[in-house]
Amino acid sequence: MDLQILNSNSLQILNDKHLELFNRVQKKYPIIEKATENFNKSQSQFMDNMLTISQLTPLRSARQCLAEIKKIKLAIEEAVFNIKKKQLLIKKSKYFMDKVESPFDKELLEIEVGENETNINNITDNINGAIRKMSGFITQYENILKKYGKESFTEEDFEKDEERYHIMKAFEQGLNAARARGGIIDEGNLIYLFQIGISGTAAQIEVREYLKMEDIVINNGGLPSHEMSVRWLESMADKYCGSALKFAEYKGVTLTDEQSLLIGE
Repeated sequence: MDLQILNSNSLQILNDKHLELFNRVQKKYPIIEKATENFNKSQSQFMDNMLTISQLTPLRSARQCLAEIKKIKLAIEEAVFNIKKKQLLIKKSKYFMDKVESPFDKELLEIEVGENETNINNITDNINGAIRKMSGFITQYENILKKYGKESFTEEDFEKDEERYHIMKAFEQGLNAARARGGIIDEGNLIYLFQIGISGTAAQIEVREYLKMEDIVINNGGLPSHEMSVRWLESMADKYCGSALKFAEYKGVTLTDEQSLLIGE
């Protein structure tokens, strides 16, 4: 925000009290503007890494990182073109300043120049924040690659991970629903489990057995940990992987069409 945009004429709209406040704001604003640079992003890295990248498998998290990077890239490109348009409008306004006869038209052009310059500054701030945000997602993607000991992931890698992810996600949601429903999985997640080839009854038994394990921990004076839940979800993925393939074969479809993959690319 450029407070200089409020000139002596503009300040006439302020009463004495607000003029006094404005003078204080104008004096303090450079400090605020500097501090605001820390927040020219839609959200914190904590939210990006723990909520946006909230997937249960590392490959799904990597896929989410790539999707976020792509989205930010598109936003930056759009912003850059927006700046170019406004820069051209500024040139156009300045070009006509010396050609218009009416002082009112000239003043209007000056206002348009100031407005576009202010917009460019604001857009630039957002671009700077977006670049930092993109850098953060790239770092997380590289961390996941390092965890897997790979230089890149292929579409084939992502497809192979999908069944494991959806099994864990269905059981995660089913477990959370059961906590609030007296140990009973809700209808939506029973449908989800059926769609990926897992018996709802079998899943209900698994969830009840897990909740019993938590009760044992509590009765012994402990507290069930987040890690305990994640390990159980991983065990469900280990146990039920292959269910989707069997269901796909029953339906007469190919679970993964290798001819349509970018294998090894």
